[in-house]
Amino acid sequence: MNNQLLIIIFWILAFSCKAPVSSFYQGNVTLVSAEKTEWFGGRPGIRGTLYTVALKLKNSKDRITVKSFKAEGNVLKFAQSVSGNTITVKGNFQKPDEINNLEYSPSGSAAVKSEKTISSNPKENWIEYTVKDSDKSYKINIPKFTLVEPEGELIPRRQ
Repeated sequence: MNNQLLIIIFWILAFSCKAPVSSFYQGNVTLVSAEKTEWFGGRPGIRGTLYTVALKLKNSKDRITVKSFKAEGNVLKFAQSVSGNTITVKGNFQKPDEINNLEYSPSGSAAVKSEKTISSNPKENWIEYTVKDSDKSYKINIPKFTLVEPEGELIPRRQ
């Protein structure tokens, strides 16, 4: 079953059953989906997580600017895209254990673990944003990320 269909069914049930969804809504912004995809790179030991959050604006004329994105306790670098009244925020987190291995390591060499650890707190998920023409910051909490399997091949095979 498609993830988008599950999200639509969730919202229909939530509104029809009068379930409390106030934690998903703040002002004119509604959390539509929060997904994460685990990935691995072309070199041994290189891996990370791609986080994708979809937000829906109540009014398509409203514009928000995402200021910071924190997923599972990690502050992420992110990109924001707008399509109609839907805002998509994508952030990538490469595991710190593996970052040191990137520097000048030859292809095909074995990965060596470093002493760094990942600070992961599954309850610390949020997006901080501002509305146009305002300096006031708002924060929308993300209760949980849904693990999504990548579609297709991550790395094309040689033929």
